[in-house]
Amino acid sequence: MKRAVLFDVGDTLILGHPKYWLWPLLQERGLSEKADTSRLMEAVMAAYRVYNERHMQATTVETALPVWADFHLTLLSGIGLGEHAEEIVGFLRDNWQNPKVWPLTPGAKEVLSELKGRGYKLGVVSNWDALLPGVLEATGLAPYFDFVAASALVGAAKPDPRIFRVVLEALGVEPHQALHVGDSPDDLGGAVAAGVEAVLFDPYRRNPEALHELWGVLERLEA
Repeated sequence: MKRAVLFDVGDTLILGHPKYWLWPLLQERGLSEKADTSRLMEAVMAAYRVYNERHMQATTVETALPVWADFHLTLLSGIGLGEHAEEIVGFLRDNWQNPKVWPLTPGAKEVLSELKGRGYKLGVVSNWDALLPGVLEATGLAPYFDFVAASALVGAAKPDPRIFRVVLEALGVEPHQALHVGDSPDDLGGAVAAGVEAVLFDPYRRNPEALHELWGVLERLEA
């Protein structure tokens, strides 16, 4: 019987695709038409390489903000907006706790509320830096969770099963009593290595084998 549900954050509870958080900012500034969308995927991959190389050392807000600044700069330069990057990067730095830059996946709060109401313990297992607790507060997700594990703060990143074990111990549940929901192979691999059942989630509907709505988590628990 499951007693706990663990969640990834990026592209699971929060939509990370630039069209949901960056494009509205570009449209407000009249820059969306200047962006080279043909280079978007390449730019996103380059930005995440920058982030992944440094995020484990971003253990404070002060050290995390420059990592995100380089992430945003790499992304904007990659789509041909380098000359406008300083303004946008500055806005994102100053507004890192503004929920408009962290759009929630449809149904996120409702599903978490339902799970909480049913008595499940809820945890976060996310490859993220020291900004994560503040981001969860800003988006209104923090109250739903009993424990939050950001990789930079616990010293292990998915697919390392240690990050899952930290959360399981904090929640007081055995691996077989937990279900993990995430969008990447690292989510699946890390969870399975820790003995936790995993569910693949794809909010963008690109993977037909994945859940496309968070409400499917409830159905999986009831199965």
